[in-house]
This record gives sequence, C-alpha cells and structure tokens, in this order.
Amino acid sequence: MRRSTHLAVSVVVAIACGLAAVAVSNAMGPAVPAAGPAVVAADPAGTTVHTSAPARPALCDAERPVARDPFPYNRDAAARDRLLPFLDLLGNGETFTGGAGFFGPMDAAGLAELLDGEWLDPDDRQNLAPSAWDIFQFVCDHPGTHAQGYAISPDREDYRISLETIWAPEIDDALRADALAFCVGTEALETTDELECFWD
Repeated sequence: MRRSTHLAVSVVVAIACGLAAVAVSNAMGPAVPAAGPAVVAADPAGTTVHTSAPARPALCDAERPVARDPFPYNRDAAARDRLLPFLDLLGNGETFTGGAGFFGPMDAAGLAELLDGEWLDPDDRQNLAPSAWDIFQFVCDHPGTHAQGYAISPDREDYRISLETIWAPEIDDALRADALAFCVGTEALETTDELECFWD
C-alpha cells in the first residue's frame, strides 16, 4: 500500500471514531464531551514544513529524557500547530479546527522542535509503534527520513501529538536493512522503491 492510501484510511478511522464518540456522548447525556471528527489543514504557505536536510540537531545526541507521567504537555496549541505541516486529506482546503489533524513529513529538526517545546512526549507510543524518542533517533540517524503523525486539539482530554509513520522518498540497502529491523509490528511496511513504516 502507498502512503496516500494509509493516510486516507487514517482519516476514515479518525472520522469514524469521532462519530462513535458523538453517539456515545448522546447516549450518556450532555455532561460527556464529544470528540469531533478529524478536520485537517491545507495552507502550505501558513505552515512550517520540515522536509529539507539541515544540520543534525543537538538533541539527536542528547540522553534519553526521563519519563514523566503524566507528561506536562505545552498547552500552547497555536504555537504547536504553526510547526506542523497539516495535510488536506479531505481535499477541501479546510483548516484544522479540532479533533485530530494529520501532518506530513517532518525531519529531525522539526521533531526536535516539538520535543524541546514539550508538545511531543518522548515516551508516547501509537499502539505497537516505537516510542516517539526512538522514532526521533531513527530519523536522526538516517538523513532523508521523516516522521508523520497526528495532533489532537486541546479541547480533548487526550491532547497530544503521536507519531505513526516513518517515510523516505528513496531507499538504499543500508536503510532497508535498518528499517526491517526497526519497523516491527507495523500495519504496513514498504521497502521496495521508498520507505514507509505505518503503525495504526
């Protein structure tokens, strides 16, 4: 499966989850807040897209942060969202306004900004995916690779950023070998002409 197919599936899942949450909320009464469906942003000119190959961020060589539970997420979602290259998966040009918004490729520098700003918990995991810190380290060690994922809006109790994909437009034998060792428990793995590890 190609990356566009996986992203489309993610949107369908997110919308279905949002509708299910609304149904549960209606059944339980108005005291339970409903999670909205995914609405994704579309204006590339208004976002910072990290897809180049800048110098290796200093954070790549830092020690793994000590786990914190609960993680003290930075609640400045407006600043967070300006760093994220949200995807217009619905094709309607709408801006991410709530629920879950999927964002496109971010390199090590972009991920370092999210970690430094405490918008991304180093120990966050998308189900069977490696931790966000481990994904960050993989991207650090493999220039040209990127991570993708989704952000949850601050009106929800599960406000966070989660990483669910490692992607690279080109792949060689060394990257393929490292990816096969790293990308375990994936929903989809592509290592033929490009790299894509996708954890649902």
